Amino acid sequence: MEINLKEKLRSLRQKKNITQEALANHLGITPQSVGKWERGEGFPDITLLPKIAFYFDVTVDELLCVDQVRMEEAISEYQRQSKICYQNGDNQKNLEIWEKAYSEFPNDCRVIEGLMYAINRDAVYPCPKAEADRIIALGEELLAKSTDAMQRELAVQHLCYTCYDKEKALYYANMGGSIYATREEMKAVVLDGEEGVVACQECIEILIHSAVMRAASMVSKTNFSPEEKIEAYTFAIDILKRLFSDDNVGFYANYFSLYYHYIAFQYAQLNDKENVLRNLKESARYAINEANLKDMDYTAPMVNRLKHKNQNTTKNYKGNACNLRLEGLKNNVFNFVRDEDAFKEIIADLSKHAEKD
Repeated sequence: MEINLKEKLRSLRQKKNITQEALANHLGITPQSVGKWERGEGFPDITLLPKIAFYFDVTVDELLCVDQVRMEEAISEYQRQSKICYQNGDNQKNLEIWEKAYSEFPNDCRVIEGLMYAINRDAVYPCPKAEADRIIALGEELLAKSTDAMQRELAVQHLCYTCYDKEKALYYANMGGSIYATREEMKAVVLDGEEGVVACQECIEILIHSAVMRAASMVSKTNFSPEEKIEAYTFAIDILKRLFSDDNVGFYANYFSLYYHYIAFQYAQLNDKENVLRNLKESARYAINEANLKDMDYTAPMVNRLKHKNQNTTKNYKGNACNLRLEGLKNNVFNFVRDEDAFKEIIADLSKHAEKD
């Protein structure tokens, strides 16, 4: 356990408005000793701790910041457990972890952030009103308390996406920064050499990711025909393929699998058997890729400085992409191809790589 006496001692002394010399005289030691303690170059003799604590009217634990250290250790443990839940897609357990943390540390901004995110991940979409109201209350609390830029950005994002009142949601949206002034964009401009290349590739990846997400979400905004939806999902796949030109797609395998599945679904609406099976086959190929994904280096020219690490990823579901695709293929829209050998082969391949209960 790390003891942070120096900051606490200086704070107590300044609050009491006394000099190092005055404290030293009270303790019967030299002012140089007090100076060393406040610089972190040593600690008082253990026999002096009760006398120092009594002088400042605090407990020895408070003097040594033991309560603060214990709180930091507890919150770090909650964060560690939460990360495991996010990697396993266990949203319910993750929510339970942050509910417990919030009951212990309701004023800590990290805990408020963790609970807000956990509620959002556990809720169905669209977020039910009760959960939305709680997320909004936590987000407003975080904005009022936190000075951390990333915490505030997260709060604004959740408030914007969760708020039922469109006018208020737009108010939150306008609190966000311009896409031209993101930290990724500015780092890509400022940094040079190898650091600059990495920053540029990170910025490009984020911009492509954003374009992919917007193309896919656009079709839910109003009534699009199956053909228009196919065009939107194909656009998303095409720009990802341009970024990962060697098909070493890493983390994005699930995106490819999902969008090929969406395209197959639209072709099913058009009763186009050939295109349904062709796109389902591609969807299964990338789902199996995702199911077997390990830590890796990207190798396509526009991303070859970037890496994928499984420990840095989270998911909102249990199992892997194969489990998701198998569930999606139960939809009645695929009944007209269910007896096809190609469809049965796709089911068999996905089943081999799906996580078992």
